[in-house]
Amino acid sequence: MNYKYIILEIEGGVATVFLNRPDVRNAMNLPMMKEIGDCFTFLSKQSDVRIILLRGKGDSFCAGADIQHMKHAGGQSPDQNRTDSQLLADLYYAVDHCPQPVVGVVHGHAFGGGFGLCNVCDITIAEEKTLFALSEVLIGIIPAIIGPYTVNKIGLSAYRALGISGERFDGHYAEKIGLVQYAVPKDQIEDIVDSTLAQLKKGSPKAQEMFKEYIRNMETLDAQDAIIAMRASEEGQEGLSAFIEKRKPSWQKD
Repeated sequence: MNYKYIILEIEGGVATVFLNRPDVRNAMNLPMMKEIGDCFTFLSKQSDVRIILLRGKGDSFCAGADIQHMKHAGGQSPDQNRTDSQLLADLYYAVDHCPQPVVGVVHGHAFGGGFGLCNVCDITIAEEKTLFALSEVLIGIIPAIIGPYTVNKIGLSAYRALGISGERFDGHYAEKIGLVQYAVPKDQIEDIVDSTLAQLKKGSPKAQEMFKEYIRNMETLDAQDAIIAMRASEEGQEGLSAFIEKRKPSWQKD
């Protein structure tokens, strides 16, 4: 698939999605939002893609939404504004509901919408000097669309404090509040990415998909039904047999 504002690479069962507006620190305009959403919707249907990496080209991961666009949108009708906001909501939904594990690799800046992208990744790896912020209140708006995802990721207390202050913080604080899982020096990023990919490849693809569905719907899904279904599934039986027979399950090809 051809994109203008992102780059998609697929190799060895790993898809890498690069945000590609480096001249504006990968700030997201409407076409870019649509491309990201469309790309993750496409990848969610690719059975040969085991894991998705989300990264940014240039000096930053993502500086948020394009300010010029938001300024212009403020002068549009409520219906036009709603259509624009829906694109951002659709983007986060597509990433969050992707059945494969999604790993964010973050550097430079992750502000506003870029902060939101970290919330919908299953695992986020950050260069320790990365600056994060829910910066919306500093420019007269609020971080509303990403709110439910942020609360699920870091809790209401941290969301409330960071959302009302707009303060910036580094990778170590992001790790402390659970926004990222690893905050490491720049020269260690690729090693952590490689070890994370290796660990994820050990897991059953169907079990990982079911786990993601379960954590999204924990309050309504029956845990016993989920376990029964997976235990009786083809991959469940294969994984149990492999453990008993002291061999690798069929999905571990390396």
